[in-house]
Amino acid sequence: MAIPSESNMRRPILELAASKGESISTRDIIAHLTERFSLTDSQLKERTAGGRKRLNTTLEFARSSLKNAGLVQWTAPGRIKVTPQGIKFLEENNESRLTKSVLNRWRREHAPQNSADENPPTELATADVHPSADTPDIDEVDTTPDELIAIAYNELQEKLSDDLLESLKSVDPYLFERIVVRFLEKMGYGQGSAVGRSGDEGIDGIINQDPLGLEKVYVQAKRWQSQVGEPEIRNFSGSLTLKGASKGVFITTSDFSSTARQTARIISSGSQLIHLINGQELARLMIRHSVGVVTETTYEIKKLDENFFSNPDEI
Repeated sequence: MAIPSESNMRRPILELAASKGESISTRDIIAHLTERFSLTDSQLKERTAGGRKRLNTTLEFARSSLKNAGLVQWTAPGRIKVTPQGIKFLEENNESRLTKSVLNRWRREHAPQNSADENPPTELATADVHPSADTPDIDEVDTTPDELIAIAYNELQEKLSDDLLESLKSVDPYLFERIVVRFLEKMGYGQGSAVGRSGDEGIDGIINQDPLGLEKVYVQAKRWQSQVGEPEIRNFSGSLTLKGASKGVFITTSDFSSTARQTARIISSGSQLIHLINGQELARLMIRHSVGVVTETTYEIKKLDENFFSNPDEI
């Protein structure tokens, strides 16, 4: 059985809290869920796209939503206790899967009627105070909020990569060669220069890997729409031979044919090393090394440090 989703996890947590009748810890909940859902060691170690343990992360959000619904209350950092409302909920509700719609409906139906209440109930759904029956809960897709952030981040990265690649395809060929040299410099290969316009025997750029220029990497940059084929790789290898060079990087905005990649592998098994970078990899690496892109917004995601509160002597 897979790690339970947030909506499938809420009732077992609430039932555990009700059966204990006292404060329960995160460790208590994990032990209960492990037994309840027969979770394996590998599942307990499974991590989300954000790098956190999936079970712990889902547990945190499930526990928080139960608290927001008034079914449990905090007693200490990382510890909860069932409330009278939680006991009543279990007596009146037998649904095994507690979605946010279920919890919102309960909260609305059992909200305090005192208009002077200083802490009026808040909805668990963020999109609409009274969500439509046709609108799925965010947790019905079995995705935690931090995973949604990771998914959105990846989508933004893919769009940025596409935009960057389209921009590279539209620039002047000589400017593209200069961009490629700058990109390799930012990657830490050394100081470089674009030489394509000088007609330097098929070489578009040279990277000096040491201050004296004794170690050089020669660059071929093709701002192409069509695939780079095997002949272009052999011609580049010939240019390296004329230079007495052993290292070359062939970069294109398009892609390489299978025969071109095979030819590069065969050549690289000998005295020359030719590395191929296609358009998608070029855009991805430029983003990673902040070439042609700027940081627009930074989000810092933090979580509660339960050890901080459980070990006061270490503060």
